[in-house]
Amino acid sequence: MFAYTLPMSSERSSTTRMRLAGKICCSCKSSLPPPHNPGEKYCARCQSRIGCRRVYMYFMLRDRWHCQFLEADLKTPLPKKLNLSSSQKVIETAERGGYNMNLEGRHALDHGIENGRGGVWLLLTEEQYQKLKVPR
Repeated sequence: MFAYTLPMSSERSSTTRMRLAGKICCSCKSSLPPPHNPGEKYCARCQSRIGCRRVYMYFMLRDRWHCQFLEADLKTPLPKKLNLSSSQKVIETAERGGYNMNLEGRHALDHGIENGRGGVWLLLTEEQYQKLKVPR
């Protein structure tokens, strides 16, 4: 008789769940420190290897769009701040910063713009990061 076998996957479903939950590195599968926010994340070792820096961009509408950047710990502000004239410039800044502009990401960004404030995680190159480290 014929034996039915399931197709072999390169990753177990439990590993996939942990990776998508932000509990393990999406590259080397090592454990990540809490808090475990959903989404694929790199550990510090892999992140330095790929040359990207995670930076949080917080934006708020007053008379113009004010953007402030925070380190990955969400406590340390970077010196450079931007004042942008339109919401389109906020979207362009997020795109240049490596923000994931899939359907979910675009909806979250648009929601923040409609509310007049929001924030997104950027993946910056070392050159972009160094520009934020220097005040105007």
